[in-house]
Amino acid sequence: MARKRLGEVLIEDGLIDERELQEALRYKEKSGYRLGTALVAMRVIAEWQLAEALGKALEMEVVDLSRVRPHKSALARIPQRLAERFDLVPLRLEGRGDDRRLVVAMSDPLNRAVVRRMREVAGCSIHPVLAGLSSIQRAIRESYHGSTSSRTLKGAERYSAQARESGRQRSRASASEDSLRAALAEVRRLGSSKPPASPGGQLGLEHRILGLELKVRALIHVLLKHRVVSEKDYVKALKHIQEADRDRGVSR
Repeated sequence: MARKRLGEVLIEDGLIDERELQEALRYKEKSGYRLGTALVAMRVIAEWQLAEALGKALEMEVVDLSRVRPHKSALARIPQRLAERFDLVPLRLEGRGDDRRLVVAMSDPLNRAVVRRMREVAGCSIHPVLAGLSSIQRAIRESYHGSTSSRTLKGAERYSAQARESGRQRSRASASEDSLRAALAEVRRLGSSKPPASPGGQLGLEHRILGLELKVRALIHVLLKHRVVSEKDYVKALKHIQEADRDRGVSR
């Protein structure tokens, strides 16, 4: 008896209708996904529903990894890097001698190349069973890493580090803002002071320029004192003033 197609099983079980199947087939062509993955990505069906439908279509055992704990002897047969690479988790060893086989939960048990590779690595025959992709990835983390929330913990650590850095940036910004306020207050005091009376004519103009220059120097000094500008910027500003002096033929 010929196996039923996945789409047929899903329609028979009332999980999708013909329109949803056609939409998923179009999405499959665009994305390159398998039909089942496309349906899950489109949120038409849940991952566990896909696993059960595939099990029915392929006449294959489906395992609930939340209730099955991989044996250490099975885990020792498949390295972690390969389990993560191919999204599979070894569950248990069955039989003895030449009849020994390794039961492996896979989301794509029809991938013969992967099954063949696992047989070479494990040194025994492979008996694939079906499981959802996310449940396999969770089982890998729990079994090989010994943690049920390694990604969550890493995410929390990243968030904590980002929060600390954000706090430091806010503190620096607040300190700079306070420094700027203090500098502006001092600048206002400088600006509000009345300049001494100056004679008229060319001499008066030179006197006013000199007074303005002194205020600029004082302003730069205030900004440096309150760390609004760096010492490098301070030296650069004074250099510009000296160049302006030379252009006017003024010696200090």
